[in-house]
Formats: sequence, C-alpha cells, structure tokens
Amino acid sequence: MLLDDFYEILDLKSEDNQILIASIKIDKTHHIFEGHFPENPVTPGVAMLQILKNCLEIHLKEPLLMKHLSHVKFLTLVNPNIEDTIDFNIKIRHHAEGFKIKNYTSFRDGRSILKCNVTFVKNPKTIELE
Repeated sequence: MLLDDFYEILDLKSEDNQILIASIKIDKTHHIFEGHFPENPVTPGVAMLQILKNCLEIHLKEPLLMKHLSHVKFLTLVNPNIEDTIDFNIKIRHHAEGFKIKNYTSFRDGRSILKCNVTFVKNPKTIELE
C-alpha cells in the first residue's frame, strides 16, 4: 500500500456490489503531516484519492490504475486533529475498460469533503493486495 500506516480501514462494506462504503480513520501522528502542515495538519487531496483507490482495489480484489478523473471538488479541509474519521460512499459501475465510480466522501455528521468521478482500469502489473 502506497500510504502505509497513514490510515486504518474501520469498515468496508458493499451493497449489491454496486455501492462500496468505507469508513477510514486517519493517523494524525503520521509523518506526512510534518510537511502538510506543521501545527495545522491538512490531509492532502492526493492522499484522499489514493485511499479511494486502495479501498476499491481491496473490494474488487484487482489492481487498478486511475485513467480519468473529473468533477473533482474538495469541499472541506480534513484536519485529523479535529476529525480523523471519514466515510467514502462509492457508487461502482462496470465499464468495458474497467470501472466508473462516483464518489462522495464526508465526515460522520454528513458534512461533505470530496466529490469526484473516476474511471479505473485494471492494472496489468501484478501487485500484492491486502
């Protein structure tokens, strides 16, 4: 996993294999926050996208590549000292090349964090997934 020890998956469940719900707890002591930003940690957007990809790979048991990303909206900063648990709600649609997903990420109270559409294709490289 690219973001080793950055987060913990608290829950990963699927509804009819079309919706994936992942609850994630971010490690507020992770070294990524030393540079992003000292005294005022902010979870990097690219890390949020990587978590999304990792959860989807675990669920599908397939290595994936992000092919296309659109309608990306980071709506709220995630400071793990204030709130370290977030929920990804991922709608999955099978596509000829792989998977199209519509993601909605929020805090536990429903406040929006990230919205995006992503097309993933199967990664021909063999990687080991947890």
